[in-house]
Amino acid sequence: MIENRKEEHVKIAEKENVTADHNFWDDIHIIHQAVPEIDFDSINTQVEVMGKRLNFPLIISSMTGGTPLAKRINENLSNMAEKFGIGMGVGSMRAAVEKRELADTYSMLAEKKIPMKMANIGAPQLISQSKRAFSDGDIEYLFNLIGANFLIIHFNFLQEMVQPEGDRNAKGILKRIGEIAGSYPVIAKETGNGFSREAALMLKDKGVKAIDVGGLGGTSFAAIEYFRAVKTDDKEKMNAGKTFWNWGIPSPASIKYCSVGLPVFGSGGLRNGLDLAKVILMGGELGGFARSLLKNADQSQEDLEDQIKFLIRDFKVAMFLTGSESVNDLKKAKYFITEPLKSWITAYDR
Repeated sequence: MIENRKEEHVKIAEKENVTADHNFWDDIHIIHQAVPEIDFDSINTQVEVMGKRLNFPLIISSMTGGTPLAKRINENLSNMAEKFGIGMGVGSMRAAVEKRELADTYSMLAEKKIPMKMANIGAPQLISQSKRAFSDGDIEYLFNLIGANFLIIHFNFLQEMVQPEGDRNAKGILKRIGEIAGSYPVIAKETGNGFSREAALMLKDKGVKAIDVGGLGGTSFAAIEYFRAVKTDDKEKMNAGKTFWNWGIPSPASIKYCSVGLPVFGSGGLRNGLDLAKVILMGGELGGFARSLLKNADQSQEDLEDQIKFLIRDFKVAMFLTGSESVNDLKKAKYFITEPLKSWITAYDR
């Protein structure tokens, strides 16, 4: 059943309009510098984050695993992560715990020289639901399966509320995260709804090492679950999917909210190298791309490679046009913010 659900998610994301109604990265406007006074060919895009050196401040965000389709997608994505020297996280690894024969839909990462590898488990699986909670042994198995450097714990409670088979218990998760963070470098990741400042502070207190905001603006899992509900004529879930389609904290605002002394990754709605530059301007260390890479990852490794090349070149063009020779220089570039993002950014200042 879990394999079918994962494959449904991929196909719906490829074929249907499942994005939020507004992409908040469009509300950030960078000031053009007509006299950049730098050599484009000397621009340095390398970054060091959490002890790992990446050629670009870019990660392939967690997407999939656990099905034959996912194996092909992860193979193509991991090849690109190795080729370009960028980070990669796999999708939820729950399937590999429940069916060990699905391990090879993730395990190819172990063979690749990827500078930042991230295993991935769901926060709901940390405690007992209708099924048992993940054990320490399960987590160790998944971490070693891909030769991971970090362990993503993803938060997807809106999706759980909308999907028919969703987990509904969240009590005790923080305590369990604190225990796991004592043994693994944990990255907390949302899946389309963002983190508030209160949540970021709670996670920091439990020993989380970084936060991937996964905010509103890109793929809406409420929308994906809406389309799943349409297939089964589940009117209750269809209604919930529509109601919460645009629920969450915009990605750029969540970066600001999560600036609590931990590295912050900006993901949720990133489409191109200009959006990646905006992540850096807002204070993010890395930008995560997911759905925008999915179609090419499924269909053509060559097209996927071209897409990432274009993304990287556009990022460098943004650096050039702001007179930024390094990613640290880009952090100082001038910009302004318009509505509706502006009100979200100032919300905690009132």
